[in-house]
Amino acid sequence: MRPLLSNSQRMIRAFRILLFPFSLLYCLVTSIRNALYNSGIKKSTAYPVPLISVGNLTVGGTGKTPLTELLIKTLTPDYNCALLSRGYGRKTKGPIHAKDDASPSTIGDEPLQIMQKFPDLTVMVAEKRTRGMDYLLQLNPPPKVILLDDAYQHRAVSPGLSILVTDYYRPIYKDFCLPAGNLREPLAGKKRADIIVVNKCPHNLSETEKDKILRKLKPTAQQKVFFSTIGYDYLKPLKSTDTRELFGKENKPVLAVTGIGNPAPFFNHVEGYTKELEKITFPDHHDFSDTDIKKINAKLEKMGPDSIVITTEKDAVRLRHKNLPDSLSKKIWYLPIELKILFNEQNTFIKTVKSYVEENSGNSNVS
Repeated sequence: MRPLLSNSQRMIRAFRILLFPFSLLYCLVTSIRNALYNSGIKKSTAYPVPLISVGNLTVGGTGKTPLTELLIKTLTPDYNCALLSRGYGRKTKGPIHAKDDASPSTIGDEPLQIMQKFPDLTVMVAEKRTRGMDYLLQLNPPPKVILLDDAYQHRAVSPGLSILVTDYYRPIYKDFCLPAGNLREPLAGKKRADIIVVNKCPHNLSETEKDKILRKLKPTAQQKVFFSTIGYDYLKPLKSTDTRELFGKENKPVLAVTGIGNPAPFFNHVEGYTKELEKITFPDHHDFSDTDIKKINAKLEKMGPDSIVITTEKDAVRLRHKNLPDSLSKKIWYLPIELKILFNEQNTFIKTVKSYVEENSGNSNVS
């Protein structure tokens, strides 16, 4: 017997049915576009430098940023690396080489987060990746490895290693094209990936469940599939230099504030800090306005003097650049995250990436 649907679920299902014809049209258009690139009618430029693309098939958060950070940690000890991103959410236009005075409005929140974590990394944002590539390769010295952020559908640049990130809780094989579904292109697009990472898995994912996902995912013989989970570090204060663990806060009322693509795993983790949890959600890459800040502050005051805000690492990047009242900023904490490859395959993943870089770097591989 099928479970009964709630009113909201029925409305969503009906709305998706209404949008289905538009999804068919969207699938057709994106399929034609891919066919033009596959046939060479539309040009895809290759470059004489190792290019690693990290992207996804769906809209919303799949955890690309922590995977990109893992790649940077892996490669920067031996290579002069650069990150090329569109800089989603920024208010500027054209190619920008990020400097120390960068902000979310000039380069976007995710590039800024990565730049702050890896100050020696060259960070470039450009809507047209080809313009960004031309700029990077004219630097002296030019980067030896370039990471392309969220570039799976940006086919004007041809990556040497393409990594597709999917969400365990929102499997692509159960999805459909926009606007009825969340896919940016038909599922057949997954065949372009060299590596598929099923991210946000439970840390105790079983071999049985892993095999079940592999059967449904149907990777090609050449594709390597890894499973990963998101690990959370200790809570850290938003603006204070005090990086000690937040002791004694577990029983305080918590207001969870997010502006990310898929906040469900974050909320699930934050529930472990408190018995009294309230939530405020904003769209992905949301630029917090003065009205938003007042809303957060008013909600926090209503929850009592001991209440605190817990937010995501990406949201913290944007909140730091806002004019927050001191009474609010000192109550805001964020959760740093780190991606971990499951089933003792992290070394295999790293070896796969490094092997590609070494094989495509010639004699000038090490910076």
